[in-house]
Amino acid sequence: MLPRNGLSRARWLLGVLFGLIVVNGASFSSSARAEDMLDAALIRCNPIVSFDKRLLMEQWAMPGHCTGQMRTRVTDQFLGFTCYQFASEVISCRPFIPRLDSRLFDTAKGFRCVDVTVMDGDGSIEINRLREWAAPPKQCDWDPDAGVLATEVDFEHSQVCVAAFCIDIDRLSAIGSTRLRHLITRALEELNLKAEAPGSIDIYHAHMGLP
Repeated sequence: MLPRNGLSRARWLLGVLFGLIVVNGASFSSSARAEDMLDAALIRCNPIVSFDKRLLMEQWAMPGHCTGQMRTRVTDQFLGFTCYQFASEVISCRPFIPRLDSRLFDTAKGFRCVDVTVMDGDGSIEINRLREWAAPPKQCDWDPDAGVLATEVDFEHSQVCVAAFCIDIDRLSAIGSTRLRHLITRALEELNLKAEAPGSIDIYHAHMGLP
């Protein structure tokens, strides 16, 4: 029951509000400490690195449970972006300006594999997705279960992805955007394809290892 006196009532309400702030603050602090304790208990599992060292996947899990990892981070050192997975459906991606020595990761200068998902549209080829990965010469059979890291360009949604971790292309830095256009252009030229309006239905796959 509220006190009858107006001043007492105001003081009482302020006391309740302050108590709620203290309780909520303590709850938040406790949750943050629990999260810090969980992160401190995690160990770094064996990282996965692409054949050309451009792509990196790092994972953390409780000791002895790397097959059921709890944290994942992927990085594309050439395009300049990284994505971090905090939970099963919580992923945060951010761009960064690639280092000067990252030019060594330009896969267009060496052997690479390209897998293009296209469709036939009004007499022209419309590209839906483009997957690129580094591999030993003439070993371009794609196996989704092999754990090979690849870069995928989703033309329909204007995203670039690594292992299902995607960032909007317009979020890349100016250097990253320029490099992505360079990779796409070189791949399509060597496949003798032209990028037009993206299609929504997969008709067939053009698969080739580029020299």
